[in-house]
Amino acid sequence: MSSPYFADGLSPRKEICNFFSTQPAYSLAWSRRDDRGAFRMAVGSFVEEATNSLQVIQLSPHHDAAAAPECADFGVVASASVDYPLTKVQWQPTAGRVDLLAGVGAALHIWECEPTGEMGELGLPRSRLRERAQLTTRADYAAPITSLDWNSVDPRLVLTSSIDTTCTLWDVEAQQAKTQLIAHDREVFDVSFVAGSADVFVSAGADGSVRMFDLRALEHSTILYEAPAAVAPSRVGSSPPRHAAFTPPLLRLACNMVDPNYIATFALDSNYVTVLDVRSPGAAVGQLVGHQAPVHALAWSPASATQLCSAGADSRVLVWDMHQALASRQHTQRQAVAAAAQAKHLGRLSKPGDASSIHAAAHAAAAQAMTLQPAAVAPSLTYAARLPVNSLAWLQSSPEWISIAFGNTVQTLRL
Repeated sequence: MSSPYFADGLSPRKEICNFFSTQPAYSLAWSRRDDRGAFRMAVGSFVEEATNSLQVIQLSPHHDAAAAPECADFGVVASASVDYPLTKVQWQPTAGRVDLLAGVGAALHIWECEPTGEMGELGLPRSRLRERAQLTTRADYAAPITSLDWNSVDPRLVLTSSIDTTCTLWDVEAQQAKTQLIAHDREVFDVSFVAGSADVFVSAGADGSVRMFDLRALEHSTILYEAPAAVAPSRVGSSPPRHAAFTPPLLRLACNMVDPNYIATFALDSNYVTVLDVRSPGAAVGQLVGHQAPVHALAWSPASATQLCSAGADSRVLVWDMHQALASRQHTQRQAVAAAAQAKHLGRLSKPGDASSIHAAAHAAAAQAMTLQPAAVAPSLTYAARLPVNSLAWLQSSPEWISIAFGNTVQTLRL
């Protein structure tokens, strides 16, 4: 796949482009506008002290395909200091008059990225990050915010999740909360709008569930999935050893950017990704098993309804294509539903003594359609990083590029 033309005419001349930070890199987000420079992203640090940072980096026009692999290809164009690590960062999804960037941690931060007119390192134009707002739901106490999603249909709306069991809808223009709801029984770890909707969103949390909400009818919600119980060993030294069942928290989720029916999620200490279909609540439609250690991050392709990327503590980045598995599952479901309908039709035409057995066959066929085992999928591409991968981001404007963060390094990979 070839890179498209960008506003500044720049696209990478290397298969792997590097950025080396002075702090461990954690949160990543690609800029969604090209008029301020192609291949620009936000990088948040993760330091267990009040000395964290947010940096905006950009691909240097002078990067060299013949340079050594350890050479830096991205330079810093803007930065800001934050006390606590940003658990997620995201650029405003549409190109407006101002260039806005959001991040969450102790609060919802909104920055404006402004060009300064000066030139900086690696021949890149400098910018400044000016904080426009720092939003919390309470003045006296603010529970840490775990994630955010900026609505692509109505860019005034930002949704956040928190460890206080709530999700909050913010109006970033008015700089105030519009709605807050108790979304889960325990901490909420991630939240995302469904693609193409300004009202429907999903969340995942410590209670092990994925739930769907509609802002137009918040008195109701749908539990799309509940993680199966896992077994935890008892404390070291107990005799005899005992095992306790518990529901593992769901740490992250991602809504499909092309087909709004599909959602992906993973649980704490899980080495696989679970794929859900909102049309079949309660059951997974796919399991992506390939990591040798817990999954840390996942993202759907911005250009394909069946392609997904995951990364984890095993230092591996895996790209999956579920097209064949999902098509096969849908075909089996259609066959089972057709068999159930045919059995019911024959039951209406049969003699009274034969109706019970035909109805039983209809119920069995319908049950088969609802209880299919999750499709097993093998990864189509694999990349091995030098250290466990903390996060990843898929470039929307040029979907053959994925960025990953591990240690103090951010790498941009061509698929």
